[in-house]
Amino acid sequence: MAAARLLLLGAGLLAAAAGLHPRGPGAPAGGRAREEPLPGNGPGESRAAPATRPPEPTTGRARSVDPWDTWMFFVRQSDKGVNGKRAGRGKAKKLKLGLPGPPGPPGPQGPPGPNIPPDVLLKEFQLLLKGAEPEPCTRGPATGPAPPPPEAREEAAGSAGVLALLAGPRAPGPRAPRVEAAFHCRLRRDAPVERRALHELGVYYLPDAEGAFRRGPGLNLTSGQYSAPVAGFYALAATLHVALAEQPRRGPPRPRDRLRLLICIQSRCQRNVSLEAVTGLENSSELFTISVHGVLYLQTGQYTSVFLDNASGSPLTVRSGSHFSAILLGV
Repeated sequence: MAAARLLLLGAGLLAAAAGLHPRGPGAPAGGRAREEPLPGNGPGESRAAPATRPPEPTTGRARSVDPWDTWMFFVRQSDKGVNGKRAGRGKAKKLKLGLPGPPGPPGPQGPPGPNIPPDVLLKEFQLLLKGAEPEPCTRGPATGPAPPPPEAREEAAGSAGVLALLAGPRAPGPRAPRVEAAFHCRLRRDAPVERRALHELGVYYLPDAEGAFRRGPGLNLTSGQYSAPVAGFYALAATLHVALAEQPRRGPPRPRDRLRLLICIQSRCQRNVSLEAVTGLENSSELFTISVHGVLYLQTGQYTSVFLDNASGSPLTVRSGSHFSAILLGV
């Protein structure tokens, strides 16, 4: 029906444009406002009659086709039939979909992939790193492009060695060496240090806490001396919590108002090499911390210990909990 209407409209427009039947001077005025029923569109006739029934012969004077009347006829007929509101509602209701059906069976399994050797995968990975497009991996013999220049082949060979080392299985290498000698101890009680005195600290204990350790012989907790079980390089550390018995004198600081913390070999701090840390007392609070750490080489049987040199004019106290530790690094 829509095609018939479009054909009718096209015929009317062509007739109007060609001027087949011009309107005479005696034509009645107001042709656009006058609406005449067309043949086949009566109240009881079918709507498809204009498209199927041939036009009736006219005996009177030929009438001209007005484009405005044709357009108005098209507008009136466009709201009827399937384009009407009621028909549209009915069509919309008929387009409702039902419940989804059950899922279909799974599709067939695809063919297995190609068995690609590791060297081909490594080559593709090298090409990806260089920004080039890798060749497709197939089971048949590869027919690739021309071989690269010698410089590129040398570079690829060098990178292949590095990548093979990284991507290959790790060889069972040597494990980390076992630490044969180590300890961590703390000062058991407060230790007073007189002024202008060099004091060797002792009376330690092994803390019963997570992270504490002791391995190998050589530690004398009473004297505070650690004898090296084997000759080698030892990492030693000491941290002291110092409390001043009285505040230092007011006025300009004196050069001797300082403390030295030392870890000495065989108690000979001046003759042998020792680890040393120095701090002044002019800006110190009532309780402060001084630490020293480093590496010393010890012969078998040589011992080390912690010394505090109080060069100030005030007595002080080393609080309990200060610690001393050592570990054998190697021979």
